[in-house]
Amino acid sequence: MKAILLTGPRTVTVAEVDPPEPGPGEVLVRVRLLGLCGTDLGFHDGSSNYLHDGLKSYPFVPGHEWVGTVTALGPGVDPALAGQRVAGHNFRACGRCPHCRAGRIRYCPDRSEIGVLGPLPGAGSELITVPVSTLTRIPDTMSDAAAALLEPTAAAVHAVDRLAVTSADRVAVLGAGTLGLAAAQAARALGAPTVVFDPQPAARELARGLGLVAEATPADADKEAYDAVIEASGSVAAVRSAVGLVASGGRVAQLGTPHRTVDGFDAAGLVIRNVTLHGVLSGIGYWDRLVALVESGAVNLDALVDRVFPLDDLDEAFARLADAGRARPKVLVQVDPALRDAAASPARAGSRNTAAGVRR
Repeated sequence: MKAILLTGPRTVTVAEVDPPEPGPGEVLVRVRLLGLCGTDLGFHDGSSNYLHDGLKSYPFVPGHEWVGTVTALGPGVDPALAGQRVAGHNFRACGRCPHCRAGRIRYCPDRSEIGVLGPLPGAGSELITVPVSTLTRIPDTMSDAAAALLEPTAAAVHAVDRLAVTSADRVAVLGAGTLGLAAAQAARALGAPTVVFDPQPAARELARGLGLVAEATPADADKEAYDAVIEASGSVAAVRSAVGLVASGGRVAQLGTPHRTVDGFDAAGLVIRNVTLHGVLSGIGYWDRLVALVESGAVNLDALVDRVFPLDDLDEAFARLADAGRARPKVLVQVDPALRDAAASPARAGSRNTAAGVRR
């Protein structure tokens, strides 16, 4: 089978590798679409902290945002899964530690995350083996493009839930990327007045196209004006500004991941105003809620897709991912050869046309 292989900074190829076999409690999935995100970009350009800290090393198969079709079953798997379209989370826990025994697998100290952490290959290949316990079935009404975005955007629903957002809350979201736009739509679905802040004009235009209120930067009137603040960009400036936006007694969710220490963070302000700060890791446990939001139309994930590239245009795909001026945040890769053969110039299409082209 074909697999994406990163062999060094800015060195990516499509390699021929042996296909895997599903073990007990696993299925074999033919990957249809693969999502690329900032984590993948850090691996591609060599800037990733995982590389610098020795948690990941070249060569490896990247990819952790995916949707595919079950093509074979391992021992003990329900036959009804055969042929089903699925996506899934990527945590592979040890199953033995106290966190695992208590069902808190996101905290497992010995976990792997396919395509990110540990030795397991990622989803950037035509076939992957997946534990049944990690899967979510994809409704027929949901596009492949939206399904490929469930993995990252489930964390946005987690953030909204951690903040216990209600219609009585005024919500600020910092960053109109994939996470921020998903979080803002999820908060709006609860009836909360929501404002998105992003300095990029294209990002604000997309947010407004989704019916959200979007501003470039907070104004004086925004100081301490929000009951709940979701920092979804990971940028140093946004992390700092979150403290200034939250009201006394309010809550902040740090959803974006800063890639270095944030100097000048006003921790004293959090204490003085009795603010609760939540760090948000993954969306495990929130997939079903997100699927329901997408099916109802409350959250539009298709609109977040910028382009879908064929597998043999990986250099162009990563170049597009690195382009901060792109109109929409998500870059996808078509992995299934049947989709690649059926699509006409997928990398040139807008998100809605592209999503329709891969809809089941």
